[in-house]
Parts: sequence; structure tokens; C-alpha cells
Amino acid sequence: ILKPINKNEAKLRTELIVSKASKFLDANPLTKLPGNTTIIHKIQNLIDAKKQFALGYADLDFFKSFNDKYGFSRGDEVLMMTARIIVNTVKGICGAKGFVGHIGGDDFVFIVSVEKAEEVCREIIKNFDEIIPYFYDPQDKKQGFIVSKNRQGKIEKFPLMAISIGVVFNLNGNLKHYGEAAQAAVNLK
Repeated sequence: ILKPINKNEAKLRTELIVSKASKFLDANPLTKLPGNTTIIHKIQNLIDAKKQFALGYADLDFFKSFNDKYGFSRGDEVLMMTARIIVNTVKGICGAKGFVGHIGGDDFVFIVSVEKAEEVCREIIKNFDEIIPYFYDPQDKKQGFIVSKNRQGKIEKFPLMAISIGVVFNLNGNLKHYGEAAQAAVNLK
């Protein structure tokens, strides 16, 4: 800010800096996608504005077994690839009107128009299914499964990862609070 100080300009610049800092602090450290606070505000703002939208909740099936067998570094590569697939698909189909966030771990959300939701989901699943086999060792890829410990510590066969997506539609103002949307999406997934 240069002197002489214009009060309106100083206020706007300060608000911009605070907004950017808040987004930076909220961003997921791995994918740099908006995190929970931004996601919650985005959903609630759309609900309050009585906008129609589709909220997609994406989760990776069998990610834990992959991470246990191959390690966190390779698991992080899968998460970054998944983020790129979702972002590129949403932006490619919806442009700047789409939104993608990373809740954490292997959980992602996206917000798109009701009309584009099915197309976005199909494209995300198609792209994920095409790419994910390349993250496995050739032997595991060939046999179509990995051997790893389950949550009880017992050795088990796990299929190659898949992505599951639950979608909640806000039509005619049926949602009143972001918590309703989030819980409904988790339940559907």
C-alpha cells in the first residue's frame, strides 16, 4: 500500500490478503485443493442462495490395503492422481462453474450443476479405472488383486482400487444446512 493511503483501497487489500491466507491455511497440504472450511462455506452459500447443485462425494475403495502394502509415498501419488482426475474432469466439463475440494485422506468432493453430474461421475470413474492399474506392481496388476492385512490384522486378498461416488442434489431448496448434504452424500456412497 502506497502513501497517501486510500482507506477504501487499504481495506480491500487487507480483506484480500486475509482471504488468501485463510484459503492457504485451509488447503489440503498434499493436493493443495480447498479443505473442509472452504467446502463447508461453499455448500452453505449455495444452500442459502437457494441454488440448485449436485454435490459429489468421492472415496477410494481398497485404498488402505494399497497404502499398507506399497507405503505412504505411493499412496500419496494415488491421491494426487485422483485429485488431478477430478479437477480436470470437473473443469473440463463445467469450466469455472465447477468446484473441487479435498476433505482429507482418500475423500474428495465436487460441486457441479445438476445437469452435468452424471457426465462428470462417469468420466471420473472411466479415467480412474484406466489409470489406477499402473500404480500396482506387474504381478499384482496381472492377478487383479493384492495380498495385505485387513483392519483386524488378518491376511486377505483385496481387489484393485476403485472409486465410489455418491451424489446429493439440492433441488428446489430441499437442503437447509451443509451437514444434511454431507451426511446424505456419505450415506449414498
